[in-house]
Amino acid sequence: MNQRFKSSLIDKLLDNSIEIDELKWLREDIDAADLSCIIQRIYDLNESYILKISAVNGMLEKLNVIKNKRRNNRFFNKIRKGFRQVSKSDRKIILAEGDSWFNYPIILTDLVDVIGMDKDLAVYSIASGGDWLLNMLTARVYVEELSLLHPDYFLISGGGNDLVGSSRIAAMLDPTGQSNEYARNEWAQYMIGKVHAAGIQLNEDDFNEGLKYISKDFFALLMFFHLQYYFLISEILNAGNKGNKTPKFENIKIITQGYDYPVPSYESGIGVNPLHWYVPLIRKFQQNGNWLKTPMQLRGINDAETQRKIVYAMIFLFNEMMIDIGHIFTDDKKMPGRVFHIDARESVGENGWTDELHPKAEHFMKIGRVFKQCIKNPTSATYQQVFVVKEFNK
Repeated sequence: MNQRFKSSLIDKLLDNSIEIDELKWLREDIDAADLSCIIQRIYDLNESYILKISAVNGMLEKLNVIKNKRRNNRFFNKIRKGFRQVSKSDRKIILAEGDSWFNYPIILTDLVDVIGMDKDLAVYSIASGGDWLLNMLTARVYVEELSLLHPDYFLISGGGNDLVGSSRIAAMLDPTGQSNEYARNEWAQYMIGKVHAAGIQLNEDDFNEGLKYISKDFFALLMFFHLQYYFLISEILNAGNKGNKTPKFENIKIITQGYDYPVPSYESGIGVNPLHWYVPLIRKFQQNGNWLKTPMQLRGINDAETQRKIVYAMIFLFNEMMIDIGHIFTDDKKMPGRVFHIDARESVGENGWTDELHPKAEHFMKIGRVFKQCIKNPTSATYQQVFVVKEFNK
């Protein structure tokens, strides 16, 4: 693809007018420089400043390091005891890269904690609470670890902070409630069409109401996530596969996840349940409301039900984007059964949140058990390599 044509497709992506075939052409020819160009234009910032505001530093960085060190010590203890043996095919080595759903560094038991508790699973974590998918792909720490560990599974959780970090969600909103950007996005409509065909539950009223407040910048970001994840997964599955050689990680499987519907809220959680004593502490530490509710109020969207419906539409589309990415590789006859998605939608519930973005410990445990189900029995997916958490926990 010549550069002029590629630039024209990027322009159409940012304008939310790119067609499905054009998005396919673009993702097949995308590179790191193109991704950098797109994110700078979505955020209206230069790359160095984007990397600065997305960086994990200070106390959070230190807490991330402490937690990963503790978990990775457990990983190597398993290795030293002969964990990896050809005769023990039920034992799996796992590399986890991601955000705070994989590394919540204080109090909460997160998803990687749950998975690592299993005696047959050894998890090496490079996940970092507060991290952006952009940083993961820029730093590419996972590349070196993949080569060292040759894991059976690569787990990835990313995108939430790119959307809500530094109040950026405010830039993705149309406060008039008159947006028609979804109607202009052929690819988003195609994904929802597949939802209807599969019989997946969609609250049409909430979805359609939320869409009225979503600007074209959200759809540009959603398609950017699509390109990023395609780039990441292709890089891993095709590593070393030049000249028809055997891929470097020919048996590796990849698991993605797409979050549940969080609830914009300033509530402190005080006095709700003594078993959740940690909730007020975390909400005060995290300044509950700063990720979702305050940015929406900055745009004049103050009604709590409207805020909830906006988040519903965004998270529904994010999950469908992730599922669509997986199906691209699932449908590739050269790579069947390699990419899976954990669908946590409607598994946490309105009252199951520690803060605006993170489930309470029991819900992390519930979702983590489905990750383990996927790792140990990948053919038991609820729907086309998608593991629907609420279906496994009925």
